[in-house]
Amino acid sequence: MIRRIRLFLSVVLSGALLFTMIGCDKDMGISLDNENLDNLNVTADDTLTAEIGTMILPTLPTNGTGMMLVGKAYQSAVGSLEAQSSFVLIPESNLGEIPTDAVFDSLNLVLRPNSNRYVYGDSTETQRIVAFRLMEALETKTLDNSMTGEPVPAYVTGAAIFGDQTFAHSTEALGEVSFIPEWDKKDSVSMRLNDQLGEEFFTKIRNADVDFNSAANFVEYFKGITLAPDATNTAIVGFRDTVELRLNYSYVGSDGFKRSDYKVIERGNEALQYNHFKADRSETLYANLKVGEQLPIAATQGQTFIQAGSGVATEISFPALSDFLKREGVAINKAELEIEIESSHLGFYPPETQPILMIAEDGIPTSFVLQPYQNSIQQGVYYLGNNTGANGRYTFNLIEYIKTVTEPGAQHKTLVLSNMLPALLNTANTTILATENKKPKVKLNIVYTKF
Repeated sequence: MIRRIRLFLSVVLSGALLFTMIGCDKDMGISLDNENLDNLNVTADDTLTAEIGTMILPTLPTNGTGMMLVGKAYQSAVGSLEAQSSFVLIPESNLGEIPTDAVFDSLNLVLRPNSNRYVYGDSTETQRIVAFRLMEALETKTLDNSMTGEPVPAYVTGAAIFGDQTFAHSTEALGEVSFIPEWDKKDSVSMRLNDQLGEEFFTKIRNADVDFNSAANFVEYFKGITLAPDATNTAIVGFRDTVELRLNYSYVGSDGFKRSDYKVIERGNEALQYNHFKADRSETLYANLKVGEQLPIAATQGQTFIQAGSGVATEISFPALSDFLKREGVAINKAELEIEIESSHLGFYPPETQPILMIAEDGIPTSFVLQPYQNSIQQGVYYLGNNTGANGRYTFNLIEYIKTVTEPGAQHKTLVLSNMLPALLNTANTTILATENKKPKVKLNIVYTKF
């Protein structure tokens, strides 16, 4: 009789059609307290494979995230990603009066970097941002899938504005500003807006016009602003969503000296600030990538990636895993998914450092892979690559996930590698998976006991 048998079969499953169970790439270690090896039955199985593809997450809600993104970034492997931001404004609750002899000076939109000074892309070049007047009111909408019967994605929790939505704006620019996002040297960017609009605001405030009497009246009169990048921009910049529109004026005080003052029009309803994303992959391997359709790695020379904002994700499935887990006499001790990423796209283009895995049903993410024995979303552990050739990598504990693989309907479910929340909704973080022999470097390490 064998006592205290410990059997570790590390199963390496790498990429579509290269994931094998104790196949050509196997690593086995056996430790026994009894030398009677005749009673130990070790078998090999070459039937377990994985399928990998690239997909786009549907209906990403990008409003009310606390960060405005404006800019454009380009990477040759995945194409360009452009971010615009739109928001509403409201006057201060008590603007006060403007002296009768005051004269208008300027109308300036003040933008400040978000708390972590977010920039994605080449920040050494000059960036240009243009402001446009919204002609269509921003409004949230609620997903209604009652007609299609499709589930609502797990990251959609209520009425929202989605990143692929557009709202009409004037073609005439209100103003523009050029700057280098060196946030260690400056704490804000000020854009001078159209003097004609400034004069109009100035006159309405001084005359106590009804358009400035309430937030509702003001939004009806001035629906908001869209900030868009220039086509030559090289970076996507993150700003606080608490913008200020300053109406500057001057007047002569009672002492005869010239004085300056201003009125503030602030960002309005937080839920009505959203980021719009537009990707151009026409010159890449992902030119045929569409929402609702998985692009298999066979069509992309084994390459895949994830990208926040645009919602690009990597879909992974193990068609034969269920049958393997149903075998008698097998007890799973550990299941770890390891995904290597390219280290060459660090620097201006850092990868997502806290990725997540979602569980999709027929391509729609309906839940998250949780921390083992906890009710919180699991964030993958990120190991940084180095300059000696080692790639960065993510690891996930899948011990809880594999318990669901044999449940009814599980054959329609897949794993989806994506950016963490809320970074998925308010950054442009892009991670390109590493490849070897035109296959993603992905491994599923399983440790199990065979009785």
